Amino acid sequence: MMKRFIRVVMLPCMVTVLLSALSFATIEAKAAPASGKVFQNLFSSTSCGQWSVVPSPNPNVVPSGLSGVAAVSATDAWAVGTSGSQMSHGQTLIEHWDGAHWQIVKSPNPGSIYNSLYAVTAVSVTNVWAVGYYVNTTGVTQTLTEHWNGTSWSVVKSPSPASMNNELFSVAAVSATDVWAVGFITRNSANGPVEQTLIEHWNGTSWSVVKSPSPGSGDDLRGVAAVSANDIWATGYTFNGSSIQTLVEHWNGTNWQVVKSPNVGTSPTFSGVAAVSAHDVWAVGSHNNSNNVFQALTEQWDGKQWSVVKSPSPGSFNTQLLAVAATSAHDVWAVGHADSNTLIEHFHC
Repeated sequence: MMKRFIRVVMLPCMVTVLLSALSFATIEAKAAPASGKVFQNLFSSTSCGQWSVVPSPNPNVVPSGLSGVAAVSATDAWAVGTSGSQMSHGQTLIEHWDGAHWQIVKSPNPGSIYNSLYAVTAVSVTNVWAVGYYVNTTGVTQTLTEHWNGTSWSVVKSPSPASMNNELFSVAAVSATDVWAVGFITRNSANGPVEQTLIEHWNGTSWSVVKSPSPGSGDDLRGVAAVSANDIWATGYTFNGSSIQTLVEHWNGTNWQVVKSPNVGTSPTFSGVAAVSAHDVWAVGSHNNSNNVFQALTEQWDGKQWSVVKSPSPGSFNTQLLAVAATSAHDVWAVGHADSNTLIEHFHC
């Protein structure tokens, strides 16, 4: 369960959201070949258009990828990720959309070994947060929070409470004085390294660790979504010593509590969460079926309980959903991959 430096590169999230029609629709696009010169899209159109590739700059370092996106308006969006590998002193990568072009914006790199950003959230034009981690000189990962003030990006100190690993994977903002980030830490125990959930909160002045449940011996939070100041959801997975199970935690304005969620197949995990309202929250991820094939997993909160909502798994051996976004109760998008192909699924009714 221990994650040192090797990380799964998450599929880039959506920059824009399309609208329209009836149930779950699967949209699959062929991945680009190694040359990167040809990109073939195989997807159906919707009533308002279709997905298309928008040119984005690549630093003179490979590999480079984007794993998080947030939009302030149609002419103000941010994407974050990493440029370079863990063997080549990877650097944070931040790009900005001005309505016409994506451009790289200079961002800090506090680690001399490796730096990575996983997620971004926008409060306003002059208030944007990005989170991830960096590796210090002793080889220990440290939480990384960076802030845009309208002029430049800067590192804002955030707690790294563990002696082994401290990483943030997702961030959500309620307001300028109410921002949440989630991830995991690795601590030493009598039985060896143990992963525990990590939740941090920005109160407008500083980041602090907020106590969160860690029900197993390997607990990790990968997504966070905010309905209001008293209604926050975090999702991921927990290892109980014999199996991996979904993990859902909820903030009620006073404390974080585990909320029971269904477990489908074996090793079910959540990678992303999106909130429409207090009575409509979606979590996505994957699970293994009886043939040990990864299948898509989607679950919905109706205000009382979590339940599984059937979703397509078009891959022959590996279908995973990594992120989800919703514009309304009738318009939800999930992205991931089916085998070696990109995958976009749409819930609309």
